[in-house]
Amino acid sequence: MTTTPTAELDRLLVAAKTAGVQREQIARFVRAGYVAQPKQLEFHAACRLADWPGGPVLIGYGGARGPGKSHASIVQAAVDDCQRVPGLKVLFLRKVGKAARESFNDLRQRTLRYLLHAYNAGSGALSFPNGSLIVIGNFYTEKDIDKYLGIEYDLIIIEEATQLSEEKFKMLRGSLRTSKTNWRPRMYLTTNPGGIGHQWFKRMFVLPWRSGRQTQTRFIQGTYRDNRFLNQEYREYLEGLTGVLGRMWRDGDWDIGAGTFFVNWDYDRHVTAPFRVPDHWPVWASLDYGFGHPTAVYLHTRNDGTIWTIAEHVQARWLAPQHAAAIHEMARRCDRRVEDFESFVAGHDVFAERGNSDGMTIAEQYAVEGIKLTPANIGRITGAAEMLRRMGDPAAGIAPTWRIFDTCVQLIECLPNLQTDPNRPEDVLKTDANEEGIGGDDPYDSARYGLMEARPPFAGMFVVRR
Repeated sequence: MTTTPTAELDRLLVAAKTAGVQREQIARFVRAGYVAQPKQLEFHAACRLADWPGGPVLIGYGGARGPGKSHASIVQAAVDDCQRVPGLKVLFLRKVGKAARESFNDLRQRTLRYLLHAYNAGSGALSFPNGSLIVIGNFYTEKDIDKYLGIEYDLIIIEEATQLSEEKFKMLRGSLRTSKTNWRPRMYLTTNPGGIGHQWFKRMFVLPWRSGRQTQTRFIQGTYRDNRFLNQEYREYLEGLTGVLGRMWRDGDWDIGAGTFFVNWDYDRHVTAPFRVPDHWPVWASLDYGFGHPTAVYLHTRNDGTIWTIAEHVQARWLAPQHAAAIHEMARRCDRRVEDFESFVAGHDVFAERGNSDGMTIAEQYAVEGIKLTPANIGRITGAAEMLRRMGDPAAGIAPTWRIFDTCVQLIECLPNLQTDPNRPEDVLKTDANEEGIGGDDPYDSARYGLMEARPPFAGMFVVRR
């Protein structure tokens, strides 16, 4: 075994302790000749948290290309997990079989040189003397996932996780179970932004990490800058990328993907911590109606040319009295009364659709609850353009004039996921929430009404309300 230089070993031990890596865990890594870097150490520490009741069972490691995600995931499974738990059965899954086998064999040769094991290249199985086993799986199309369903795996590793749909991920998770009393089943997922699974991965891992509300999940964001062993040629390749691809592969930007409409969205620039809105600032509200899909309501305020969206209510399958009670409570939390709002605009369907046995329109039902709705400017193209304008343009040095409180979680999730309508490039593609009420563009529509309400009267002189 190659001896780790004393200075390097000291640095590794200090960094490992800071990250929360266990002493015997780092000892295994050192014996295997593996020198983990700071972000990799964060990942290894998160994987050990899964040992504890209530700890995370889904550990994601993602972002840009090149931070050493794959290296860390196989080392964690082979060098740590499989050695300390005899008889562990692991599924290592990657899209396209040949790439999975080649990738795994390259990793095996680099990381397992000093670890006793047997590798069968034909079957794609890696076995250890204590009975632990890593099965190399692959999928070319989503239906290939079916061959792993119904089989018990103690640990599942998915590389390029955003290449899977949410449905297939959930089905695969059903194979994650164990009969061992000294092991909690878990998943390790590595990936980059983009792909069919971009939105569910972001919702499941990235958003809880950003908000500091991680429970079942842990997410480690990494970029090529975290990998000091990355070759210079690949660094230069990544640094030369531009546009959407650069933001995804070089920067690990989860707020953009191919076809994204709001390409100037930036979480750090547009999202802010809540503050008490001064009494003299005006407040108004906007509503997009739904029953099977959510009703979305937002409160807005403005000062010195900037609009803040300060409160959110999004809920499906509620009746007008239920929504109204929530809206009154939302206003109270902001030290306001609904009757003091500057205006309360809503989509035109609330003035036409009759939603109860008395034949009252939705708007009339809200009026009974003390909420007077007025028609919003619902022009889609002009509204989308206004939102783009208010988001600003960092490349051109234009600061945003729209900020969103971080408590408006569904709006913050919605905006960067909206796609361009291929038939009307100036418009956002219309999308509906799924059966569980997840996704959809209802928060966007409501916020768009609110921003259009704040435009100066002359700005809408030639806009047809439709």
